[in-house]
Amino acid sequence: MSTDRNTVQSYDMVAAEYAAEAAAMPEWVATEIDLFVTELGGSGRVLEIGSGGGRDALELEKRGISVRRTDISKGFVELLRESGLEADLLDPLTEDLADPQRPGTPYDGIWACACLIHVARQDLGTVLGRLAEATRTGGRLHASVREGDGEDVCTHGNAAAPRRYVGTYWRESALRAALTDAGWIVSEIRRCVGKPHDRWLSVRASRA
Repeated sequence: MSTDRNTVQSYDMVAAEYAAEAAAMPEWVATEIDLFVTELGGSGRVLEIGSGGGRDALELEKRGISVRRTDISKGFVELLRESGLEADLLDPLTEDLADPQRPGTPYDGIWACACLIHVARQDLGTVLGRLAEATRTGGRLHASVREGDGEDVCTHGNAAAPRRYVGTYWRESALRAALTDAGWIVSEIRRCVGKPHDRWLSVRASRA
């Protein structure tokens, strides 16, 4: 599994709470959505990795994009299904990425916003390569990871319900190399700031 098991279980525990906290769209993510939709020409079928509470998929659909929602967290998938939305439990490192609604047809794009931070450094190249294989030539990628060095472990909750999140940080040169090696042509890597001291590298790329 590409994501630390404790991280997945921590999201399972607080899926509804997390979705409520993340419901407001950050300005930098809204900008990335607009760029992504423009690059797709306002239509297409997209695989979303790390759908979470579903915020981004709803915005993409409002703009004419068809989205396959997926997440590695059962808690998020159940939350989406309870809202009447289709969602699939999916580990992008090990499981089949093919679209069950369009057998044999690759995706037009991949949306992976603020979720690949939980993929172990040694696994990111494999994940990016598998995403490329599932995407048509010229298809688009948005992915974002935290900027920095090394890894970080954040703990929350309490003794009765501890939560632990493992995150991997990236520098632009290493991230760009991983993308290129995986079969993506990088258009731009933008530096974006979310909360104070929360710095992101936001990738725009196309399938080679």
